Amino acid sequence: MSRLRTERLVNLVICLLSSRRYLTAEKIAATVPGYAHDAADTRAHEAFQRKFERDKAELRRLGVPLETGTNSVFDSEPGYRIARREYELPEVRLTPDEAAVLGAAARLWQHSKLAADAGDGLWKLRAAGVDIRGGEEPDVAPVLTVDEAFAPVMTAVRERREIRFEYLGKTDDASAKRRLQPWGLACHRGRWYVVGLDLDRDATRCFRLSRITGPVRTAGKADAYRIPEGVNLLDHVANFHADVPELPARRATILVAPGRAAGVRRRAEQISARQADGDRLVLTFHDPRRFAAWLAGYGADVTVLEPPEVRKELATLLADIAAKYTETASTRHEVTA
Repeated sequence: MSRLRTERLVNLVICLLSSRRYLTAEKIAATVPGYAHDAADTRAHEAFQRKFERDKAELRRLGVPLETGTNSVFDSEPGYRIARREYELPEVRLTPDEAAVLGAAARLWQHSKLAADAGDGLWKLRAAGVDIRGGEEPDVAPVLTVDEAFAPVMTAVRERREIRFEYLGKTDDASAKRRLQPWGLACHRGRWYVVGLDLDRDATRCFRLSRITGPVRTAGKADAYRIPEGVNLLDHVANFHADVPELPARRATILVAPGRAAGVRRRAEQISARQADGDRLVLTFHDPRRFAAWLAGYGADVTVLEPPEVRKELATLLADIAAKYTETASTRHEVTA
């Protein structure tokens, strides 16, 4: 959605909320910036009516309770208003556990492209009197990152604008140019994907963000297309995975601390006899990076003995996490000093 249309919709909502009476289209056109026109000019008035109808439909799609009626039985033209009692959200009440979950979710995104959005959401809740702390903050919290393409793609989805980018498929030798009308973003197995209409193939396609090479550029005007009704992004992503051949199965030997990492033990195909330094488990994996990311969740309770490729992926991942927490701790120290 373009900035001008967003401003016009916000002004329309404010106008309809501020009046208890039904406002006619003529009154709205004279009050809300963006609707001004010469009513005597037939073409200009018809353009206003089309614009106003689109805006009303958009507000209703967004869930705004737009009412239509008249102030008197003698009024021949219907008017519009927004009932404040229907528009305002109920008071937000969170239990301590729910508040703690919100705080953890915000910390989860603090190193990603959505850090600002997460912070804005917490700020609004605090302004409403909601205590987000939910107890003491943990010393260690999960870290979630997103690809560089995430922010521009998400913006294009909101504005419904075409995007163009270079994409390196799993079986491709070189990147290829793609043109897409993005419908939405979905996370599947820890990876982000964009689903939309591939303009070159005139078919629905799914693209993994980490395989986009170079910048994502927008093209054309905002609101250039409509997203199909009832589209299920996760279904498209699941079908995408079904069409992609899986990497060959391989085996890894993992040293697990005594009595720890039950999830790893359940997945093991072989478990050696107990030893002083732990148990040696043999597991099957396909993607070294995804396998290492899964093992990283068990921290110091697991050590990769082989293959070297998984050891390297896990070491790199843990080093990145340690660097992020060192940076966070340093920032907190500077703020509190």
